[in-house]
Amino acid sequence: MTPVFVAWSAMTACAIAVVTFGQFLNWPKERIGALLLVGVLGNTSFLGIEAVRTLIGDSAVAAAVTYDQMGTFLALSLYGSWVAGRFGSAEKGWRPVVRRLSRFTPFLALLLSFALRSFDIPDVVLSSLNGLGLTVAPVAMGVLGMRFSFRWSNHMKWVVVSTLLVKMIAVPVAVFLVALLVGDIHGAEWSASILQSAAPPMVTAGIVAIAAGLDEEVVVAVVGIGTLVSFVSLPLFALIL
Repeated sequence: MTPVFVAWSAMTACAIAVVTFGQFLNWPKERIGALLLVGVLGNTSFLGIEAVRTLIGDSAVAAAVTYDQMGTFLALSLYGSWVAGRFGSAEKGWRPVVRRLSRFTPFLALLLSFALRSFDIPDVVLSSLNGLGLTVAPVAMGVLGMRFSFRWSNHMKWVVVSTLLVKMIAVPVAVFLVALLVGDIHGAEWSASILQSAAPPMVTAGIVAIAAGLDEEVVVAVVGIGTLVSFVSLPLFALIL
């Protein structure tokens, strides 16, 4: 349960920071909504799980998957749909949220995976599904990468830097300190949770934000820079685990 608790606690802390900054600095709702997605949800699947496997070891992968599936991914399906409606152009209210969930293929796949856990799936099928899944990240990165640019205003630079400092530095450090007090930072669950909490912004959340008509410039900048920074920041975090 540690990865699930850490995942939701980390996302809650990031969301509180976004709303606090947004209200204090009088950000438009499109920017707040965009950051409530990319400044809260981390890339704990395509990048995070493999980072845990590479930097910590296979023993921590199960905890990393739990963090992603029962934390970040579930939040994308439920919380992300609410943000898209509340701050973007998507329909508002609980009925549209339920309708979007019923059409959100990744969420349906998660439900199906629970139903199929007790069945033996042939290796050839698993191999085919795994190959198909590996194509998702490159396509998603390509969509955002084609929009990426380093030409931002000074104000935009401050937004990007402050968002990433909270998401990728402050919150993981807080998780690390909690682990020192109540857990074992070298154990699989805590070490995976710390590294997952430091994951860069989620690419899929960025696509959802753009589709909902939220601040595209902020989305592309935060996801792009965050992903680049993670190739340095994640190995540095791993050194203390």
